[in-house]
Order: sequence, then structure tokens, then C-alpha cells
Amino acid sequence: MADHVEHVRKVAGADDVGLGGDYDGNSDWPEGMEDVTSYPKLFAELARRGWSDEDLGKLASGNILRAMRQAEAVAKRLQASRPPSTATIEQLDGARAR
Repeated sequence: MADHVEHVRKVAGADDVGLGGDYDGNSDWPEGMEDVTSYPKLFAELARRGWSDEDLGKLASGNILRAMRQAEAVAKRLQASRPPSTATIEQLDGARAR
């Protein structure tokens, strides 16, 4: 699991990698990572590999919270600049021939 997280960090960067805790609907997880209670083991391994406290904080929650704040700011800006859409799915996707 640590290898996978490090690969994502290498490809995307420390500012764009995070963990999700959605373990619903799946029963086939890496051994030792069956649920979120195993995160401390993962973080300990990443720290052992040289991850800084700052980067571990980004992985744990910092990046997702930043992304959510940015999304909220965009939503607020758009809400202030125009009224909500009243378009229907059919209008947006176009009428489908039956």
C-alpha cells in the first residue's frame, strides 16, 4: 500500500494525493489494510520512508480540505454571479430518440 501511495505522489505530487475511507461494497483489500484503523501503520511506514509531517498532513486531510474549500469558493462566486439553473436533464443532454 505504501508503494502505491508513493507512486501516486510521484506522478501527481504531494499536493494532489489523499486517502479516502470508503470501504463500503468491497471485501478484497490488501492484507493489513482492511479498514481505516490500519491508517496509522501506513503513516508510520511512509514516515519511515522519509515523508515529512507536512506531506503526511496533506495526505491525511489537508489536500481534500483544500480542494473542498476551493470548490465552495467557486460555488459561492457562481451563485453570486448568476441565478440557479432551472434546466432539466432533457434540456441539458438533448432529447433522446426512442
